[in-house]
Amino acid sequence: MFDGSRGRDVTLAQLVDRFETTERSIVVVNRTDPDPVHDMLVDTFGDDAVRVVERYLRREGSPEGATRDDDFAARHDVDGVPLTGDGSADVEIPVDVEVPVDVENLVLLVEDGRVVAESTFEELGEAALFVNSDLYITGTRSLDELELPRVITGLEDTVFSLRGYPESNRQKLLLITISRFIERAAWTAGDGTIRSSFQRLSRIDDELGTRRVYERIGDTDVDAHLYGVPDDPPIGLDATIHGGRNVDFTDSWFVVFEPPDGFGRPAVTDTAAECPARGDGGTPVNDLRRGVDGGVGLLAVETEPRLWQGVWTFDPERLRRLTEYVRRNL
Repeated sequence: MFDGSRGRDVTLAQLVDRFETTERSIVVVNRTDPDPVHDMLVDTFGDDAVRVVERYLRREGSPEGATRDDDFAARHDVDGVPLTGDGSADVEIPVDVEVPVDVENLVLLVEDGRVVAESTFEELGEAALFVNSDLYITGTRSLDELELPRVITGLEDTVFSLRGYPESNRQKLLLITISRFIERAAWTAGDGTIRSSFQRLSRIDDELGTRRVYERIGDTDVDAHLYGVPDDPPIGLDATIHGGRNVDFTDSWFVVFEPPDGFGRPAVTDTAAECPARGDGGTPVNDLRRGVDGGVGLLAVETEPRLWQGVWTFDPERLRRLTEYVRRNL
């Protein structure tokens, strides 16, 4: 359980430690993209937080024993739960739903033997694999252009250990991308409260893209609160500045959006997108709409130089406790 203690003796790092993680796996089905693309996918999700495996299904009409490339059969076993193709082959993948055998480069997010989200390699590439942090730091990608595939937003409540440059060129980008997603939710809502920390407040002006984001948020009715070491606080922003030098300021990274009616309001489904691999015919609510209507937040702490432990969530109780902690102590 996420423990939002009222006492100041609990730090944000301890709050992350008390966050129960949700175990999920990612299954790549019938990959045709080259190995380096797969390696980038594995690296993006950090150190063992999410298991990434591959599966290959026999093409329809293939003779018994025929293979796709040199290794058409399943390369790994995920929890031993079967997945059937279209009847031409049974392959052990973690959920019992139908996936067309001819599909290529499909990425499935699996939890408790169920597919909870699916995306393509192309969608993941445009969001995270084929971009770098400069895209956000310079403002090349604006708020209204940011689209996140459900395999990424579906990793809510998973605690990640992610390394920054030079240990990894990709992992910290995951937190940057989710941060922009939360900022977009606030900007889209046009009201409510956003609380964001930067370690050093000078980063807001140093990073043109970040400055532009909070200028755009400032043009709405969103109440913005910005936190960090007051080395060179920004001026001219419609935001409340909170400066400090204890570990919560120096080692934390959080972005939390609270809608005007508080956390937990059910999201509407008018922008829902079908997820065929779910197997139940369901249409999951658009994740941006979930954040706009019910709130969304990210919390990460730097446990060692350039090593981050972080998690994002839509859970209203966890968001309330994190917000209460920040309001009382920062």
